[in-house]
Amino acid sequence: MHRRIFYFLLFLALCPVLLTAGTKGRIKGKVVDLQTGEALIGANVLVIGTTTGAATDASGDFLLQNLDAGVYQVRASYLGYQSITISNVRVNADLTTYIDFELPSEDIQVGTVEIVAQKPLIQKDNTNAVRITSSDDIEALPVRNVTSIIALNAGVTTFNGNVYIRGGRQDEVGYYLEGTSITNPMTGGRAVTISQDALEEIQVQAGGYTAEFGGANSGIVRTSLKSGGNNIKASFEYITDNVTFKGRDDAYNGEKRLGAYWYGYNEMSAVLSGPLFGDKVKFFLNTNYLYQRDDNQQEWSGLNLGWVKNTEGARDSVYINYPAGARPENQSNQYNFVGTITGDITPSMKLRFSGVYTFRESDAGAAGITRIENDRVGRTDATNGTFNLKFTHVLSPTMFYEISGGYFLQTSETYDRFLKDDYWSYGDSVANANAGIVWERTPKDINNQNVGRYRVPLNKSVFGYTFQAPNSIPVDYAKFNRSSYNIGAALTLLIGKTHSIKLGGDYQKYTLRRWGIAGQDDFAFDLSVLKAADPTKSEERIKKEILMSSGVNNFGYDVLGNELDDDDYFGPREPVFASFYMQDKMEYEDIILNLGLRYDYISLNSKMYKNPGRPDLAINPTTFAILPDGWVDVPSFSAISPRIGFSFPITNNTVFHAQWGKFVQQSQLNDVFRGYYRYFYETQANFFFGDPGGQNVRPTRTTQYEIGFSQQLTDFLSFDVTGFYKDIKDQVIFEIQTADKNAKAQSYNILSNGDFATTKGIELSITMRRYERVSAQANISFQDARGTGSFPNSNRGIVGAPDAGIIFTPIYITPLEFNNGLRTNFNIDYRFGPNDGPSVLHDLGASLLIQYNSGHPYTLGTGKSSDIGYSGQTDSDARTRRPAEPLNSSVTPSNFQVDLRIDKTIRFFDLINANIYLYVINLFNNRNVQQVYLKTGSAETDGFLQNTSESAKIIQQYGEQYPAFYQGVELDYDGLYGPARQVRLGIRLEY
Repeated sequence: MHRRIFYFLLFLALCPVLLTAGTKGRIKGKVVDLQTGEALIGANVLVIGTTTGAATDASGDFLLQNLDAGVYQVRASYLGYQSITISNVRVNADLTTYIDFELPSEDIQVGTVEIVAQKPLIQKDNTNAVRITSSDDIEALPVRNVTSIIALNAGVTTFNGNVYIRGGRQDEVGYYLEGTSITNPMTGGRAVTISQDALEEIQVQAGGYTAEFGGANSGIVRTSLKSGGNNIKASFEYITDNVTFKGRDDAYNGEKRLGAYWYGYNEMSAVLSGPLFGDKVKFFLNTNYLYQRDDNQQEWSGLNLGWVKNTEGARDSVYINYPAGARPENQSNQYNFVGTITGDITPSMKLRFSGVYTFRESDAGAAGITRIENDRVGRTDATNGTFNLKFTHVLSPTMFYEISGGYFLQTSETYDRFLKDDYWSYGDSVANANAGIVWERTPKDINNQNVGRYRVPLNKSVFGYTFQAPNSIPVDYAKFNRSSYNIGAALTLLIGKTHSIKLGGDYQKYTLRRWGIAGQDDFAFDLSVLKAADPTKSEERIKKEILMSSGVNNFGYDVLGNELDDDDYFGPREPVFASFYMQDKMEYEDIILNLGLRYDYISLNSKMYKNPGRPDLAINPTTFAILPDGWVDVPSFSAISPRIGFSFPITNNTVFHAQWGKFVQQSQLNDVFRGYYRYFYETQANFFFGDPGGQNVRPTRTTQYEIGFSQQLTDFLSFDVTGFYKDIKDQVIFEIQTADKNAKAQSYNILSNGDFATTKGIELSITMRRYERVSAQANISFQDARGTGSFPNSNRGIVGAPDAGIIFTPIYITPLEFNNGLRTNFNIDYRFGPNDGPSVLHDLGASLLIQYNSGHPYTLGTGKSSDIGYSGQTDSDARTRRPAEPLNSSVTPSNFQVDLRIDKTIRFFDLINANIYLYVINLFNNRNVQQVYLKTGSAETDGFLQNTSESAKIIQQYGEQYPAFYQGVELDYDGLYGPARQVRLGIRLEY
């Protein structure tokens, strides 16, 4: 039944009357006589530089629709009256901008009239909390990162580099670019890299969004790209943290400059925009290059111990002199390209192309002290991008439709720089020598008979820690390739002056490929042994047996890693997401209603065990042959989600808004897509697998409630207060699947549905439009997020710590680990205008950003001292420890950070502007604790050295160097703090 409904709706969606999330805004207003206030019927209103225009009706009202997000000039003219132009009219996606014209008669001599519009303090047609950061705001902020800009909004929390909104998990946030989803389908988060110089606006909706949007239960982040204007414009920007202009030889000298280390940050950005082939086609291009010598800027003071030697057992030794500041072998290069082309084919037809593409190369293999003698570094090459085409056709003043299509890509390949993708040679000394790497055999190798062509050098063991041998293989070869295409359309009908009805549909199909396996430096040896044991067996068959028995994780590639398309079990995963929505926005003088209904269809197009207790009936444990009778298709899923929002403009300065809605989304596909040999390996190997997969993980369901009001206090000051409550069900949980007693398999870990959560909170946002040189924005979020698990794998850690050897499933809600009970952001900007104050202060400004949060919950526990206090992101083994208190009843220390930007613009003959600025991250160099050690609740010590009953014997064994060694290698290098102080110098040239 559901399949029939889906095909019927898909047919509708492919007709050119229906599609994707809207990216257009509109301008609405009235034209009247300046003296009498009477409506001017038939007045012409035109968006300058475009073919968009309208005539006023009998009431003097006009509506300019189908406008991309951006800033425009709007002119009103009428026979016998002087024209008026209003500039700086900002249009936001899916919102209405209100402007009115009062035209003076030609008999009144007032000269040329041009009015500069101000950004409205209250958006009256919002039926939920919508927070918008414009390109002007982005340029002035002391922030150089899109994720950091998103985090400045009320209701948004960051944890381990991921974005969380109103207590939902990180994969419950949806990301859109130009109306197309750019959410990472496998892990959640934003999959496409965008230079902030290319952004027209960032719109964050922390809940209550309309039926257009799906696949996001917590919140959505909508980004719009800039468009070209009527004139050619160009700019170039360069940013560096080499503020004292030192040479490359000083990169790792460990010295501070202006109170900050030199982390090797260099960024260049170039923009070119304007008309193309006349005034009907506009283009915008941005190219961005970013080099970072150290991707993780920590306040690391270095470690210099000289020679460290074992005095007994394996008498290995290493020389430790690790520099302060930037860490070696942790660099990256990134190239980003963004472009848009907008063409007015006719006054009623518009075509827009947008494209983003990023290539990034970075060091791979964990940089750290234990690889200090290994200069061999792996590499990861990654790409991502999206390309979209949208056609808009205005059929009449009351009807238009959009048809759009898009393509998304994301790839990654990790490999050894010398042997590339030839992973069978990683453990072959001859292949390494031919590539220029000669393995030196140490006395330890010789004494342990670790010699021969296929033996990799033994690592060193010093003070109980493993240090990589020189030139050892740094990484295992791995790759993935993800792509998707989406098509759809949307029809908008304006009925009278009140109803705006939108019908839309969307179809998106992914093609997902992945290949990876651990332990590749042993493969050459294993292959040589098995070939010698059975010379009659082909080398290819032996290779396949090695990979299958070791749990190769492959789909879209065959076992050996070759791309594969047509295979029911090992071909690419091709999940389908489709939707249809109906929405009616009714705008009356005293109330605005948003009524919507959304239908979602999800098909994973995957298979699962027919009997989860008998995985051996799906794959033969001896031959690894696929047994088709042991598999069934994962069932499809569909749901209908109603959503209601309304807004009461009580007065011109007071607006009340409320929302209720149902939301549904598939969890991150990494929870459900694994290679079938990998699934089976986890049922055979006698290991604890802390990162299992699930085969029939159903979508998560959320019910949201929101209520709030906005109040404009003065001409320059307003605030908004919003309260919310969310009920979340069927989140992913870590569980044990019991094997049947007759199965040739062990019980194994799986992911399934079972976690639930409730979140509630209050958000206060304050906006101060520029007044007497000062503008400011602030928000405070109070939030209580509780659930049975913070992450899909929470239950593998201290949350599910064993009772009598059995991991239990929590049934009571406790504080979620990523929750901040209190979070505050405050930005104040003080700026002189072009001819404001003494000449030396012209175009001088300063922007100060203050951020505070109250810390996040964690659970004190027993167990290995060096376990970091977050269970969802580490290879924690729940069998080794137990909670020492009620779950998540402790809280990490609060965080406080101040960022500063000071800039000065110098103008040259009204042609070129040079903006020179100093930008400081973490001005006071606060050590903001992000994680703590479970046994102590401290980021500085795990309690081992202080507990003499544990440490005294080991210190006696290894000598007086051991405490400093342990502190530097085990504790100080763990990176449990936020970013260190960084000082950057920048210059931006504009034409």
